[in-house]
Amino acid sequence: MSRLSAAIGAWLSPLFLLCVAISVYEVAMRYLFNAPTVWVHETTVLLSAVAFIVSGLYALERREHIRITVLSDRLPDWTRPLLRLLNLSLAIVFLGAVAWGGFALAWQALSNWQTTQSAFNSPTPAILRPLLVVTAALMIVQVVVQVLRDRDDG
Repeated sequence: MSRLSAAIGAWLSPLFLLCVAISVYEVAMRYLFNAPTVWVHETTVLLSAVAFIVSGLYALERREHIRITVLSDRLPDWTRPLLRLLNLSLAIVFLGAVAWGGFALAWQALSNWQTTQSAFNSPTPAILRPLLVVTAALMIVQVVVQVLRDRDDG
């Protein structure tokens, strides 16, 4: 699971650079050639949202997610594994709620191939809603892997 998480993150991280390139293209078309596009904004939103959603899985695998350690730094060393287990348990509950709560909306968006109903009419909802549910489920698996790895390490 960890290899999959790392591979997905590494594969999708260039989407941010693609968003920059597309935005530069839009600025050039709009201001140099007076020919604005209808697709750049929605495409950039879609690509950056995909990268942001999946980056949570990547950060979790690398253990580089945001941590608030004001409490754990003040407690004795023996409490840190317990706090880590509590933290990971709460993460599982939260991610499970995201996956469970988003499943119906994701299924509806995907089965109806829901679009933005804009001039470009991109399938952003049909892509992002299922991606959020799948990523939350994968993050649950990644958390379980980390719990098992921590248990084996100490």
